[in-house]
Amino acid sequence: MNKIERILASVRFEKVDRIPKGEFHLEDDFIAELLGLKEKVRFKDRIEACERCGLDALAFTPTCSQDNNPGGWEELEQWRKETDFFIFAIIDGPFQGTAKLFTSFTDYLMAIAKHDPIIQELVTKSVTANLELGHKALALGANGIIVADDIAYQSGTFVSPTALRKGFFPGLAEQVDSFRAQNIPVFFHADGDLLRVMEDIVDIGFSGLHSLDFPSLVDIAKVRMMTKNRLCMMGGYDLSWFAGTDRLEKVSELLNAVSGGEMGSGYIFGSSAGILGSTVRAEQVLDVYQHVSKLSVE
Repeated sequence: MNKIERILASVRFEKVDRIPKGEFHLEDDFIAELLGLKEKVRFKDRIEACERCGLDALAFTPTCSQDNNPGGWEELEQWRKETDFFIFAIIDGPFQGTAKLFTSFTDYLMAIAKHDPIIQELVTKSVTANLELGHKALALGANGIIVADDIAYQSGTFVSPTALRKGFFPGLAEQVDSFRAQNIPVFFHADGDLLRVMEDIVDIGFSGLHSLDFPSLVDIAKVRMMTKNRLCMMGGYDLSWFAGTDRLEKVSELLNAVSGGEMGSGYIFGSSAGILGSTVRAEQVLDVYQHVSKLSVE
């Protein structure tokens, strides 16, 4: 299997030849440490670092123009033309996209609580912009979309599930429907505890769920049971685990939680953060990733 075939098979809950792996991004400090570089990190170095970790999937956000508005997909386009990785394009969801239109997150939450009519106007504006960006990425060769919509923290969602269902999930469904019409996988990314809205996420039509930043592995196992054969899970390996002497045991614990005892499809290994940088040691990350590459999927 090549990288794209491996990711697609896992998304479809089909048999894979090995556990697929994916991260959003490897930062330059991490790459320099991994490859022992003294000079500036070049494009070929980024490819080598991803290959050394055995990654199958990467994800890219749009570049911003001088007025700080999302614009092109130059990095995504280069990786699509010059490599064979499965490429996700990351765009905002309506909750996160609308939040960016406020000067502070507190003001945003207050406006939602007060049922300010401006919220729905801005949600519509956000969805329109998100759709334009996502379809542009697909036209440039992206293999999938990740809708990043940070609606939660460790104790639950920032606003009530009812408020999300009424004000934001219809726009989220509009984005998903539009992208899935092109027969590509669409993942949902959010940190925090999503248990109270997991059925909503499934019903909206997502193909997968990234981060798995739940309070415990028990919660991850619960999500797997709730979404079995409906959502491909991606991530879940906490950055703090890389430094532990039990980091390989943590791999086993995570795989058991996400697989329900049936390893081999429906999961893409990676960190819950999606970004590997200076907060982790390269040799420890490599130790974990090489270990995952050797695991059987039988």
